Amino acid sequence: MKNKNFKSCIIINSAAYFVVAYFFVVFSYNLFAIWISTTWFGFDANLYFHGFEMKGAAWNRDNTVIIFFFGNSITLLIGFIFDWLYRRQRKYKRSIKIFFMWVYIIAYSWFLGNIMIGAVFNFGVGTALLAFRVPFFMRAALSLLSVLTLFFIGHRAQKGIKVSANLYYKRLAKGAINGFLLNQVVYPALIGIVILVIYKIPNIDEYKYMDWLVLSSLVFYILGLFIKQKNRSSIIFKNRDVKGDSDENDYHQNNKSCKIQTLAIIAFLIIVLGMRIGLNTGVAF
Repeated sequence: MKNKNFKSCIIINSAAYFVVAYFFVVFSYNLFAIWISTTWFGFDANLYFHGFEMKGAAWNRDNTVIIFFFGNSITLLIGFIFDWLYRRQRKYKRSIKIFFMWVYIIAYSWFLGNIMIGAVFNFGVGTALLAFRVPFFMRAALSLLSVLTLFFIGHRAQKGIKVSANLYYKRLAKGAINGFLLNQVVYPALIGIVILVIYKIPNIDEYKYMDWLVLSSLVFYILGLFIKQKNRSSIIFKNRDVKGDSDENDYHQNNKSCKIQTLAIIAFLIIVLGMRIGLNTGVAF
């Protein structure tokens, strides 16, 4: 496979999983927040392709804190679960681990990004902090702590993300590590965000761009992957297929090889088109 096609293959696979993972994380939060608001507090809620809205009941400190703080906490739980799943699967040549990887990255980024952005602006977790009248300097400190935490998570994940190269490489040379991280993480995230922007037209600014700022907190995780890399030596991968009849058995006939993950592309298309068309006028709860 030509080097250009090889890189494009990695980027396409990862970008498809990025978008699918985004919908899984964000709509899990949306549905959980809707369930809390309608079941516990009597709100009427509508779920749209670009987010959700609640009305029909009075806001107070209790429901603000529970919906926006504890509601967002579901993404932290998702992050823990899929971080664990990724660690369990990363050594195997199974493409589903890229989905696990993106789910935990986006989930951690969404939770910490909500604190990071919400602590400064009246959005998400920030509304809960304002409900408790937390002083600005304390909110700013929480925002900074969230930045550092996300950077630390990314820095801690350096080895784990590099191991995902066993899908494509028999040996990942030290000079190819940064290039692989760009193809596996950076470029797919950028492409995925562009796709999401197009998807949300004409409701891009529905939440005054706060949701985009929350998603952009990914940059701190990514910085953690690149800054002060702990191990720059080449990595040699062993064949770790569990099933002998896996369609990925032929990945390492040469040093590097890549196959477009058709199921990931199909899932991406079904979810994007299904959400955009099915939730265009909203679903009432």
